Amino acid sequence: MLNSKKSETLETYILGDDLRYYENLKYLPLTPYPSSIQSAMIVYCFRGKAQIQVHDSMHWIMPKELMILFPGQYVSFNEVSADFQTITLVISLSLHSDALSGVPLFSPHFFFYMRSHFVYRQSETDIQRLFNFFGLVKEKITSSDLYRRELITHLIRYLYLELYNYFQKQETLFLGNRQETRKEELTNKFFALIMEHFRENKDVAFYADKLCITSKYLSMVIKETSGKSAKDWIIEYIILEIKALLKNTNLNVQEIALKTNFANQSSLGRFFRKHTGMSLSQYRIASLDGTGEVLK
Repeated sequence: MLNSKKSETLETYILGDDLRYYENLKYLPLTPYPSSIQSAMIVYCFRGKAQIQVHDSMHWIMPKELMILFPGQYVSFNEVSADFQTITLVISLSLHSDALSGVPLFSPHFFFYMRSHFVYRQSETDIQRLFNFFGLVKEKITSSDLYRRELITHLIRYLYLELYNYFQKQETLFLGNRQETRKEELTNKFFALIMEHFRENKDVAFYADKLCITSKYLSMVIKETSGKSAKDWIIEYIILEIKALLKNTNLNVQEIALKTNFANQSSLGRFFRKHTGMSLSQYRIASLDGTGEVLK
């Protein structure tokens, strides 16, 4: 039985490198500046509030709200109230991928949707089901069951499928019922590859080769399924990473160039100015003084 409403003591349960379960967690393991998260997170807020930004969408998470974050999203966490408390699962990329596998491939539109639809208000019935879910996860983490990882994988998959079911109902209102196409399958694989390789590989040809198709065909497919070209998506992830690193004042420009695999500071600066209209120093200053829309 969960005791989050009875105690403010932080409780932590760990399943190897795959899962961390927190009750009464106040400070989520996120940075105050946008950074690409490497784990999935399932967060239920039952007290207080905090400011969360995912890509360009900002939200104050409040009691009775469930937040779902996926690996590769750019997230920041700020302005936490004194009484903010959550139940939080931090899920490794490996466990997250396993939870998504074994079922029909998720539409690429779902992952775009999740960039702006990451918080869900919970009814009283939803809350009871959610606490049952957390209770089962906690029970399996603390058990000596031989297949507890597999059982937890199925529990997380269940939650993801519930979320996807909700998304599909919304999508059906606009698109009607249809089966996923081969092009959407390629799009899914392309985005999985981007999240893994965008720092080292900026050329469409690399991803096309991984998918055993031509660069021209990959560009056409991604444009058709997502509305943006493959090159534009690669650039978006690189720019988001550079912005996140610029907001981390512990890193100088040379270190950022190394982390993002640019030959030197000059090539990094030219790339950033070309795609944002700003110099690296202009963006860093603007992001630190708290003014202007450039903080996105």
